[in-house]
Amino acid sequence: MRTLCRAPEVWRDMGLTDAEYQRIADLMGREPTDVELGMFAVMWSEHCGYKYSRPVLSLFKRYRESLEGAGFENAGVIPLDENLGVAFKVESHNHPSAVEPHQGAATGVGGIIRDIFTMGARPIAILDSLRFGPLNEPRNRYLFEHVVEGISSYGNCIGVPTVAGEVYFHPCYSGNPLVNAMAVGVVGMALNLLTAIIVSRLTPPPPTHIQEIVDSIRIPRGAGEALEE
Repeated sequence: MRTLCRAPEVWRDMGLTDAEYQRIADLMGREPTDVELGMFAVMWSEHCGYKYSRPVLSLFKRYRESLEGAGFENAGVIPLDENLGVAFKVESHNHPSAVEPHQGAATGVGGIIRDIFTMGARPIAILDSLRFGPLNEPRNRYLFEHVVEGISSYGNCIGVPTVAGEVYFHPCYSGNPLVNAMAVGVVGMALNLLTAIIVSRLTPPPPTHIQEIVDSIRIPRGAGEALEE
């Protein structure tokens, strides 16, 4: 066990336990820098690592079988023919959007676009299904305007259009909107679906392509949100 110099409040404020910080220091052979600590805090968080819910989810048979086997895919793929398939993913970002509507909705879109990329597919469209309280209440109007703005701004930054959506208003959603976003992509099927998935996993795009994608995202977010995506 290494002697630690950093004040415990630093890593505790980031959501890490004392044991987790000690583990990080042991793995690295030194204490992490501030940036490295931030990266560990994000990747070992509930949002990214499911460290609190994983033990509970493992009680469910299908989830446990997946963890012990090949795992879950990041998005669904349906073959159109021998050459092309459609990848799709839907995700809700309800609570983040209620707290900070622009960034909450934007990062929801970013997450599903990421999942399309991981299947070796090219994102071509975004869709959304939204629920808000009546717009005669100032808070509901604020949430509505900034959620819509967040969805469109993220897609515009990387050149993926929002092609369809629907919205419904009811008092039960006041202050607590439902923000569901969907991304659709096209993937070359190569020999067959299984081959396409394996190839996409083994042959990632060149780093220059990744850099182009990252460079095109100009939304001013924190390092934590960028790492999550």
